[in-house]
Amino acid sequence: MTPSWIEAHASYIDGSRGYTTEQITFHAGAVTRAALFKVPMIPVNELQNSSALTVKFVVSTNVTIGSTDSDSDLIYGVSDGISFVGFETLDKNNYKGNFPPCYGLEGVSLGSRLKDYKPVSSLLPKPSDSFYPGQVIGTLSLNERWGSCYTAHDGGFAKTAVYSKRLNLSKGLTFEVYKDNKGERTGIKFIEVTIIQDSQP
Repeated sequence: MTPSWIEAHASYIDGSRGYTTEQITFHAGAVTRAALFKVPMIPVNELQNSSALTVKFVVSTNVTIGSTDSDSDLIYGVSDGISFVGFETLDKNNYKGNFPPCYGLEGVSLGSRLKDYKPVSSLLPKPSDSFYPGQVIGTLSLNERWGSCYTAHDGGFAKTAVYSKRLNLSKGLTFEVYKDNKGERTGIKFIEVTIIQDSQP
């Protein structure tokens, strides 16, 4: 997904934005945990609820925004239109506290907002490196309710997550991006999403 593709095809796209061919920039807004955009990936009734799927995504963001004093905490993941599972990625300022660069969370996808937000990863340990990487890789095994996020810190840092929510895949699958607080800013350069249908015993 390039900035131009997101601008043309995404739904619930946040109004506080601007874009070029290189980057779509989302500015501070008025709503906490607002949807920046959503992209339908699989339509309703295409899959059985018991289908075994793995979703992998790579996100590249503006390093300057994430490295400065701007809030730039974003949430990436998938939903069935109600239940949401994914990860939050944090800006460099959060590394000063007891926060890792990313961790798992779940919630309720409610139109233009994410509700009932709940972390599902331990925050510690965290890496010793403190640079803002500008890229995160996420993996979600939906039938196993498990996931991991990966950054380049310490030569390769991973945080795992176990979700209590199980998505109802017969209701479809949507890739969703949210901001955490209303003042978050970010510049997204590209997102690549891969969906793999796993073999079942």
